[in-house]
Amino acid sequence: MGNSLDNRTIFRFAKAFRSGGGMEQYLNDIDTVLLRKNKVRIVRMYLEEGTRDHEHKVRNIGRGSLIEVPFHVSAAKDDPKRRMRAVGKNRGTLFNELVRDLLVYNPILYSILFRRLLGLFYPRPGKYNIYDAREKLRKLNEQYRFDLIVMHDIGTTDSQEIIEESNKLDVPYVFVNHYSNDRFRNVSIREQLGGAAGIAGVNAFGVPRWVRKRFVNLSDGIDTEFFSVENAKPLQVGKDLPIIFYPARILPVKGQMDLLKAAVNLKREGVQATLVFAGRTDSHEYEEELKKMTQESGLNEDVIFVGQLNVEELRDWYGISTVLGFPTYHQEGLGRITIEAQAMKVPPVAYIIGGTPEGIRHGKTGFLVKKGDLHTFTQRLKELLTDENKRKKMGEAGRKFVLENFSLDALAERHEKFYLSALTNARRNIPWGN
Repeated sequence: MGNSLDNRTIFRFAKAFRSGGGMEQYLNDIDTVLLRKNKVRIVRMYLEEGTRDHEHKVRNIGRGSLIEVPFHVSAAKDDPKRRMRAVGKNRGTLFNELVRDLLVYNPILYSILFRRLLGLFYPRPGKYNIYDAREKLRKLNEQYRFDLIVMHDIGTTDSQEIIEESNKLDVPYVFVNHYSNDRFRNVSIREQLGGAAGIAGVNAFGVPRWVRKRFVNLSDGIDTEFFSVENAKPLQVGKDLPIIFYPARILPVKGQMDLLKAAVNLKREGVQATLVFAGRTDSHEYEEELKKMTQESGLNEDVIFVGQLNVEELRDWYGISTVLGFPTYHQEGLGRITIEAQAMKVPPVAYIIGGTPEGIRHGKTGFLVKKGDLHTFTQRLKELLTDENKRKKMGEAGRKFVLENFSLDALAERHEKFYLSALTNARRNIPWGN
């Protein structure tokens, strides 16, 4: 197979839009670097609501080309009660994991009994349902002839269609998990990984036993030259107050409500700051809840919603920010914004969840707080807002930490090795439990 991706065609299956989130930026960064280094063609799908057809967008980058293809979806109806129940939900227990490993996926019992039973209730439909995923892949393959399919989302009905069609086309597929490794406990995901030529994630925390031998940690990376204080343009913000910045999709599991409550507590303690929320609104109902609480708490002049930012605007906001707040309940793979913030010498205060500990050196480049511990979270924010020397020291250490561990070139090299290994070992099935 050789040691280069040259003259290959890769298809990316991802539940991501063209822009607006950490996943989207990750894909854009890795594709850009891979294309600069390799004579490769990458066909990347993106979600688009509606059914109107759009032409494929082709961009020549470096030595290769990126082809963006819209996959039309219908979004599941937003249910406030379901949304709030999801916040802080425990994804699995030791007992459940033991039952899966020792009983359900016992090689003999699985082949005789459980494979058929599991087929009755998996896979899940997912929040966004892609129209005719199987047919779309077949037609795209006729046009571009894929060598490898990289799955960035799995465990749903449409991903099952993609996998089944890839098997028919004899094109190997791999999976990259961008969230907490708890997701590997999901039965639907485990089922669909049976024929994967490779399995990877963005952190090494909590990888289940059954997948450890096959797991590759791709981690994350950012353009550290772009994300530097020197390149940030000055912004004018009403009051001359410290800024607590939180760029994330407006969604309950992202925990903006906790940050808003922390801002209320800080004000009561005499610490004034401007709270800035940035990001795509994925739940208008939740955004209204946040704005209502802002008004009821008397923080109208201290809270700003700036909406979805492009990458230059995001960098510029980091440039004038004092601290990053990251009270997420989402099963984060790593927490990309913590890396970006530290590259910009902005220390983060984050909940411990998923792979967030891999992206922060507690007490040195930022603070990690037990999920849901609002009191400690507030006090850590206060500590950074009021202690300039500590904040600057952490900022310098954070920049150095990112430069040493999260470069784009290193990220690209890890992806190249992972893809080439999958191509070399394509179609090799690993028995459950091994």
